[in-house]
Amino acid sequence: MGVALGGVRGSGLADHPAGDRLIGPRFRDVGGILLAADLDSLSRDEIDTTQQHNLSATLTAARQSTDVWKRFPGLETVATVGDLQTLPLLSPSDLAAGCPPHSADLLFDPRTSGLVLRSSGTASRPKTVYHSWDFTERVGLLGVRGVRAALETPPTRVANCLFAGDLNGAFLFVHDITRCLPALVFPMGENTSPAEAAAIIEAHGIDTLVASPAYGTELLTSGRDGHPLPVRNFLFIGESMGPERSRLVRLAAPDVAVQSLAYSTSETGPLGYQCPHQTGAVHHLHEDANVVEVVDDAGRPVPSGTPGELVVTPLTTSGMALFRYRLGDRGRLLAGPCGCGSAARSVVLLGRMPNSMTIDTVTFSSDHLMSALRTLGVAKPSDCQFQVLWEGHRYRVRLLLSPAAPNGITTDMIRTALRDFHEVHEVIASPRCVAFEVQRAVTGQFARTRRGKVPVLYQHGVSS
Repeated sequence: MGVALGGVRGSGLADHPAGDRLIGPRFRDVGGILLAADLDSLSRDEIDTTQQHNLSATLTAARQSTDVWKRFPGLETVATVGDLQTLPLLSPSDLAAGCPPHSADLLFDPRTSGLVLRSSGTASRPKTVYHSWDFTERVGLLGVRGVRAALETPPTRVANCLFAGDLNGAFLFVHDITRCLPALVFPMGENTSPAEAAAIIEAHGIDTLVASPAYGTELLTSGRDGHPLPVRNFLFIGESMGPERSRLVRLAAPDVAVQSLAYSTSETGPLGYQCPHQTGAVHHLHEDANVVEVVDDAGRPVPSGTPGELVVTPLTTSGMALFRYRLGDRGRLLAGPCGCGSAARSVVLLGRMPNSMTIDTVTFSSDHLMSALRTLGVAKPSDCQFQVLWEGHRYRVRLLLSPAAPNGITTDMIRTALRDFHEVHEVIASPRCVAFEVQRAVTGQFARTRRGKVPVLYQHGVSS
């Protein structure tokens, strides 16, 4: 690792059989939380021991905060990682209600300085998250660890093409990573036109692009005057690449390594990273920094390999306490070792939990839409976008299908398929809907949020 990691202060590991092996320069103590320089070099026993130590440190900090201790009833009975499952789940709406400026219930110490971020929340209302500087340092160290694990050759010149501002943390995340690698960073942001970004990349010999899947695909497929860019690596973040974007990038830039920068959220920081043996939605878990569970609808852990909802407990002694936080993602833990030899567990992300849209008094979810489209062979959310475009007090609906969706699907076929899914059909059959049409569009033409994500359900304008 390129980051100098100091020794352990007061680790509390000496009584564990593996404890003596965990004290030394392979770890950094960040506010009492031990982070491995190279998680992939640890044995399974060492990972479990480090995770348990960090949970104990988190619980000790929680006991010292009256607000946190009151906010999580039952916390007094938790001592081990396995005990966490006795706690209730923390929903995004619970977090939003417990965030400043509404409440300080989730803060270890309301007086702590640090970084304030906002999660736009595709499944809930926005959440304002207070991170301590210790937690922010933790985020950067995990990011560096992930980049070094993903790429055989470390980046030297990085184009940061992520959304900047609006209390968004991803742009700053890339700057922290490049400073620690170390590398030269070009803070272009996502508002730089692809043509201008391509010119900068070519002029300065930038080897690594960090961008949302949509922006990165548009940039790499357009190239520079028809010539490929000198980029060696494309690190994406924010959502899945999806098969169609992956195909387009392979065609346009077959020599570019495409890897996830991180599986991360504004609330929790990095949760997962990729090695060269992993692609798409598969990630190793940062198990020394988090406890990630896969649970059923009742919040009970499911057997390894079984799909379920992902919940996480970030291990930290400052900032915000999030015990068993519902990420809004679905996934499953993979059985067996990774080809890289790491003992860290891996998770495959299976997409977001259903998110919804309300038109007038009708609410429907992305699952309703996808259930209808699957009858016509459209199985992946990344291959479609349901757009509601307001025009005064009326609206038109446009369903975009990517080239990867089956050919021959017509507007009438979609209209017929939606009849069995009452909520969605009611939206297109409403007297306020002036038009409904199905269009083919490359994924680069799908609408994006301000932060570069491509939602399945998209609404433009406000009804009157």
